[in-house]
Amino acid sequence: MKRIFASLVVLGLLFSTPACSGDKGGPAPTGKTAAPSAAPASGPVFRTVSPQEAQAMIAQRKDLLVIDVRSPEELKEGFIAGSQLMPFWEIAKGQKSVPTGPPVLLVCAVGGRSLAVGQYLSQKNYQEVYNLQGGIDNWKRAGLPLQFP
Repeated sequence: MKRIFASLVVLGLLFSTPACSGDKGGPAPTGKTAAPSAAPASGPVFRTVSPQEAQAMIAQRKDLLVIDVRSPEELKEGFIAGSQLMPFWEIAKGQKSVPTGPPVLLVCAVGGRSLAVGQYLSQKNYQEVYNLQGGIDNWKRAGLPLQFP
């Protein structure tokens, strides 16, 4: 199981390299789309959302889990209020697992690591997964609020 996840992580990172190297955001990656402010009508959802869509989801969806997959050291750059820290490598090594029930919004620095985790969760049949386009960098550029440790 861990070996499969490690392979998926490597593939995800290879395919999302532009996102990790300063991509300012592009089209939604994969998966079926649904209005992010409502639960999906049918079938699993995996899509990338803009910072503005993410902020609206956070305000409207009380069941939404915001998972920050950056390292603890990266939190000094700011984090989204109410987010839970689950570092990418701890998820990849099986040390942490994302809860399966509620919808999940994944966040990282520029969108690459959260995209890789989102692809993995999507393949594990999580019903509703969203990736923050451009990560915290894009959130900051949009002028949205952050908290600091």
